[in-house]
Amino acid sequence: MACRRARPRRGPAALEQAYEHAFRTLGRAGVPNTRALLAVHRGRIVAERYADGFDAQTRFHSWSMAKSVTQALVGILVRQGRLEVGAPAPVPEWHGADDPRRVVTLNHLLHMTSGLENADGQGGEGFGVQMLFGDGAADQVAFASDVALTREPDTHWAYSTATSNIVAWIVQQEVGGTPEALLGFLHRELLDPLGMRRTIPEFDAAGHYLGGGFVWASAHDWARFGYLYLRDGVWEGSRILPEGWLDYTTTAAPAPNNSVHTAHFWLNAQARPGQLEILPGAPPSAFCASGAYGQYVCMVPTHDLLVVRLGEMQGIDWPELRSPIVELIAAFPPLPEAP
Repeated sequence: MACRRARPRRGPAALEQAYEHAFRTLGRAGVPNTRALLAVHRGRIVAERYADGFDAQTRFHSWSMAKSVTQALVGILVRQGRLEVGAPAPVPEWHGADDPRRVVTLNHLLHMTSGLENADGQGGEGFGVQMLFGDGAADQVAFASDVALTREPDTHWAYSTATSNIVAWIVQQEVGGTPEALLGFLHRELLDPLGMRRTIPEFDAAGHYLGGGFVWASAHDWARFGYLYLRDGVWEGSRILPEGWLDYTTTAAPAPNNSVHTAHFWLNAQARPGQLEILPGAPPSAFCASGAYGQYVCMVPTHDLLVVRLGEMQGIDWPELRSPIVELIAAFPPLPEAP
């Protein structure tokens, strides 16, 4: 007799199982690793829980989910006709007549296929760590951009927080250059329309927006941000992101060693060697904003669902962290027809 594949558990009991699993593992001081878990299904919050000491008002650190916020700001400027992703990146130091970096486009930077020698690397001496917390911390954009081009663009993918800080600088320069100008643009064009009232970005000592890793927001704000992408860049009838931006966001960067990273988001696809699979076992339609220590905003278009998980990652590995998220997604049925 042929074995039948077991159907995933769905409904309230399955949700409770996912919650119990997510909040089971404790970190320092006995606080659960998962601090917030929230699900939005068909436009409504249907599941929400917090660890003791955290609630809907708590601001959580984005880590690299900030990269996806920065991507949204680029999208808004593209919609407004102020930036073109295919144009050379407007970094003045790269545009000398003999400078090979003049071929690097904004698209290369968003895809992390620029060929610049500023990949994050491993350990405390890695480029990204030195930029954030070491020699480059005072002026992170100068540190990130003062590097050589070591590969032809689009031939190699290399994860780079420095690249994202350059993209954030490009956005900031386009909207006025100052922290005040960036904050005004961010609120006017993204946060205020979406009702993201508890979101705060950070700046370095030179006044540069740290769009590679330093945004703080509540679980509800992160859900609102994800819902904008789940609705193809439209919020309450108003287009925030340009037509086609969702397709751009869910298309893998073209380098041969990449299959899961897009323009500052992640696809739920089988990873190439050296890459991390974002949500094994979840529907292939899922795509996520993701940050260190298990920060997730995951959109699942085939289920009209998004899931937010925020917290830490103390004493657990990636499979253990991701499995309750996959369980939570499985608690909801797919749409009768794919969107």
